[in-house]
Amino acid sequence: MIDTAELKFCQFLDGLDELELVQLASIGTPTHWREGETLFQARSPAKHLYLLKAGTLLLCFPNGRALAVRDPGQAIGWSSLMSPFYYTATGVFLRDATLYQFPGRELFGLFQMNAGLGYRMVERIARISEERKPYRQRARS
Repeated sequence: MIDTAELKFCQFLDGLDELELVQLASIGTPTHWREGETLFQARSPAKHLYLLKAGTLLLCFPNGRALAVRDPGQAIGWSSLMSPFYYTATGVFLRDATLYQFPGRELFGLFQMNAGLGYRMVERIARISEERKPYRQRARS
């Protein structure tokens, strides 16, 4: 479980009410990673959503593009909540990191109990997906 006070700093969760933060905190786990470790592989089943607390993760896309995620509160692994439920990049840590990990199945359970929360989370994931779209697309010749 995560302390709700720690989730309040996450830009991805900005604007959620206290009950929603409590619900998320109850299914979340802090995880710690070392520089050089791999969080997930591209095209592997996406099972968790992560929020970055500290550190730097490099997302390496199959097309050769890469994106460094280093701002606290950023969401990683949103593919765990979007069809077809596989990671679109490989995540490798450039610096030691702490992430909050949320199981996708348990998030879906929360969304079934609170449709408003589910709607706001999916809306935020759609924005991230759109922002990262240029990294996922093939370069034009």
